[in-house]
Amino acid sequence: MFLKKFFRKDAASCVEKGEKLLAAGRYAEARSIFEDARQCIETDSPGSVGMATRIKAGMAEAGNRLAELNLDEADHCLRMGETIKAEEHLKLSLELAEDVTIREKTEKKLSLVRTSSDKPVHHKTLSSCGSCATSTCHSDETTDSYAEALHDEDRFELLIQPLPGDLPERYSNLGKEFANGYLAANAGNDDQARKIYERLLKEGENDIVLYELAILQHRQGDGAGCESLLRRAMGCNDANPLCHLGLVQLLVETRRFTEAIGLLERMVERQILPEQALLFQGDIYQELGDSTTALDRYAQLLPGPYQRDAAERIVPLLESVGRPEEAAYIAKQYLKGCC
Repeated sequence: MFLKKFFRKDAASCVEKGEKLLAAGRYAEARSIFEDARQCIETDSPGSVGMATRIKAGMAEAGNRLAELNLDEADHCLRMGETIKAEEHLKLSLELAEDVTIREKTEKKLSLVRTSSDKPVHHKTLSSCGSCATSTCHSDETTDSYAEALHDEDRFELLIQPLPGDLPERYSNLGKEFANGYLAANAGNDDQARKIYERLLKEGENDIVLYELAILQHRQGDGAGCESLLRRAMGCNDANPLCHLGLVQLLVETRRFTEAIGLLERMVERQILPEQALLFQGDIYQELGDSTTALDRYAQLLPGPYQRDAAERIVPLLESVGRPEEAAYIAKQYLKGCC
């Protein structure tokens, strides 16, 4: 009996360790440690109420952060057309999340995914856009066949869900006419979409409509027209992340790497999709042959929601510069699957 009590885990120590793991972004480990603390807390001991409160808060925080990571993975799967995997991540997110906003967002996406077709889809993206968020820009020749069986309203909602930040809500609030244009553009009916967007712009400048019109210009091979529209869009709202990424992509395509890197650095400073900006920076530096700086940018994403994307780039890069042991460690640490 004495030995059992002696070797019992101490709740206070577990809580302190869990809180440190939380601060380090190691959410799965933190949640496990808080669970250990919950099981070994002595409810009749002094300070047990305060300790229980810290445990509950720690488990909730870890669960919410893991839920957000799984939401990010679900969005990535949707962009790739992998609806089954997306549903798995959304279910896990729902199990983990305690935050009402996260749960509502997850439930909405899960409802839309469950009503979509389960045909496998392989999306095509623009050549320089591996790290971009999805939109009609970033699925230039994409046919979203997993959404074809849906009604227009549901299909539109499903297509805009992976957009970053508050963009799904902003896109949805633009009304039925914009949604029709967006669906037309997504289906490849560019002329119909263009007419709708231009008609909407006559009512007033809007960064989203300008952005989507810029993408149509890009499809037609009009780089100058695309750039002009993107800059107009940023003039309306210089916090729109898709406008930044679209302009970065265009700058890369025209080999204006210095300007692209500068824009990406400002995105990181302003916290406009900082992870994607770092990933894109790494890709550009790798294209320029600067492996050291590329590795630095990718390494900043470990750990985090983009750790898999970063690790997939780091491993071959390390191998190419003669660092196979480090490559093997990164592969083992970050490419074993999702949380």
